[in-house]
Amino acid sequence: MKRHVPAILLVALLVCFSLVAPKLQGLLPGFSPLPAVFFCVAAYMGLRWIWLPAVAWFLSYLLSHQGQGISWDFHIVIIIAGFGLTAWVGMALRGKGWVTILGGSAGSALLFYLATNTGSWIILPEYPKTWSGFLQSQTTGLPGYLPAWAFLRGSLVASLVFTGLFILGQNQWGTSRAKLTHGAAPSSGRP
Repeated sequence: MKRHVPAILLVALLVCFSLVAPKLQGLLPGFSPLPAVFFCVAAYMGLRWIWLPAVAWFLSYLLSHQGQGISWDFHIVIIIAGFGLTAWVGMALRGKGWVTILGGSAGSALLFYLATNTGSWIILPEYPKTWSGFLQSQTTGLPGYLPAWAFLRGSLVASLVFTGLFILGQNQWGTSRAKLTHGAAPSSGRP
């Protein structure tokens, strides 16, 4: 049980943040730790552990949207695909240095944004199905809502902040990838 405490704590913290985050959306829309956590778990722990952020997202989605009349529709598939893209980028960068990881985190935030906004352009009838409508979905968004680029800004900030915190945590506690993924003791540094 003791070895599962960090995983349980991670899920609990993500669920709590997701409940508080809607109140912060006016300050920095799109600011969420979840894409960064999908990225970092894939980059540092591997796909075997991707269930952690998936459970956290599912629980937080249920709790934060309870009673709001939001249905389970195709938009959910688009969000899951966005998380899948961030995990794929994380897997592609396994074993790389922290600068590359931070750059990959920013890149995965951009991919998440492009995927989810493209999905919105496809499924929302308010967007014209033209090049102009596509550009609108990526920049200004729909009239009456915050501009779409504001969500990109929040997503980039969140990805860099939470990935940076993840990297600092890895460095602070000196947990090697081998210990995280296989339960092995950290290497002594000798061959």
